[in-house]
Amino acid sequence: MSLVRTTPLLLLALLAFAFAGCVSTDTGPAPLPSVVCNLSCAGETALAYGTVLELRLVDLTRADPRPAVLAERIESNPGQPPLRFRLFYNLGAINPAHDYGIEARILFKGRPQWVQSEPMPAITKGHPDEVDIVLQPAP
Repeated sequence: MSLVRTTPLLLLALLAFAFAGCVSTDTGPAPLPSVVCNLSCAGETALAYGTVLELRLVDLTRADPRPAVLAERIESNPGQPPLRFRLFYNLGAINPAHDYGIEARILFKGRPQWVQSEPMPAITKGHPDEVDIVLQPAP
């Protein structure tokens, strides 16, 4: 009878001991900072197989037709809109006094199919680290 009464207590002690090792004390580096990009297309569309999504974090401080690219992500066959991707960047490359933006476009056979008119402001000067981008059909 005493074994039956001590078995639940023994089991509880074993579980407590087993889970004690599950506490993490990892002090490794934090994950890279990122911008979450929520993309949709104006109007309904089904993206064809072979479609490529390009996302870029660019420095918009200077008026330049080709701004400096700080981060880039290219996804083949990204799925169907709406799409959600995380664009990681190097925090050390960010100057708080600069303006940054996200550029996105969808290509098929190397030709733009869906584009945005202007980069979406992000990261600095009160701009968010999660952006909603609505792509328009390419002209």
